[in-house]
Amino acid sequence: MTAEGEFDLIARLAPFLTGSGEGLVIGAGDDAAVIRVGDRDVCLAVDVLVDGVHFRRDLSSFADVGWKAVAVNCSDIAAMGATPTAAVVGLCRPDDLPAADVEALYAGMDEACRRYGLRLVGGDTVRAAALALSVTVLGDVDPDRAVRRSGARPGDRIVVVGTLGAAAAALAQAVRGAEPDRDLLAAHRRPEALVEAGGALAAAGATAMIDVSDGFGADLAHICDASGVGATVDADALPAAAGVAGAASALGRDPLDFVVAGGDDYALVATLPAGVADTTAAAVGGVVVGEITAGSGPVLVAADGTTTDLTGRGWDHYRAGDRT
Repeated sequence: MTAEGEFDLIARLAPFLTGSGEGLVIGAGDDAAVIRVGDRDVCLAVDVLVDGVHFRRDLSSFADVGWKAVAVNCSDIAAMGATPTAAVVGLCRPDDLPAADVEALYAGMDEACRRYGLRLVGGDTVRAAALALSVTVLGDVDPDRAVRRSGARPGDRIVVVGTLGAAAAALAQAVRGAEPDRDLLAAHRRPEALVEAGGALAAAGATAMIDVSDGFGADLAHICDASGVGATVDADALPAAAGVAGAASALGRDPLDFVVAGGDDYALVATLPAGVADTTAAAVGGVVVGEITAGSGPVLVAADGTTTDLTGRGWDHYRAGDRT
């Protein structure tokens, strides 16, 4: 395994990514790119799901995998305050994958597309050694409301919509050889993209937003880095999914390992001006968990006043091994 992390590699590749130019509204560095097509601003997001890394065939059906491949991209679109409209898929199909299983993958993608109001309009399929799905989702966004990671300001409140820790706790149970809790595992199998909440947060004046794919700590750190700010987070305010504490206790783990660093949650983290944060959080089913500061990086504050640096608390493909 390489010592270089995922985001180290992304930084190396940045010079090759076009950061400006006609028609490009938002380039690399956010949950999705935005390009101007005529009088429309279009978001583009892409994610790759690989067998044994992002899913396990003994834990997820092929329809589950298809659903997830669409939903995780819709989550990126939601984090920009956009609405998904269309998707294309690249399928890497191993020789031992029957056509019926491929159909099940596409049935799951179709189900997710119907749920989030977009259409699967095409793609490509190739023979490969491992099963992988690469889905690209396009979305429409109001040009005045596209939310980036770089707009957080000291005094803004940090809002989380959705719950944290469920998928990571279920996978930890499976890795230990225990039967995963059904409700926790559902978060891994079929994550929900919070598209409506993302639009509402953008409309309320969110200054920055990201979806929690790598882990709350790591993803909040992305906002801090992009915005040049710090953050303080109340550990007791974090919305842990029901069942995480019990699973952690049975595994001999700290629940915050899953809540802060587990990832695969697809909750939304947004920063909003103090005057609208509480009412907006209540309206979208979220919770205020902390505040943006003039410092550097996010810090978790426990009830006893103990602080923990959240930078790097999350998933990294090149340092953490397989997610499963």
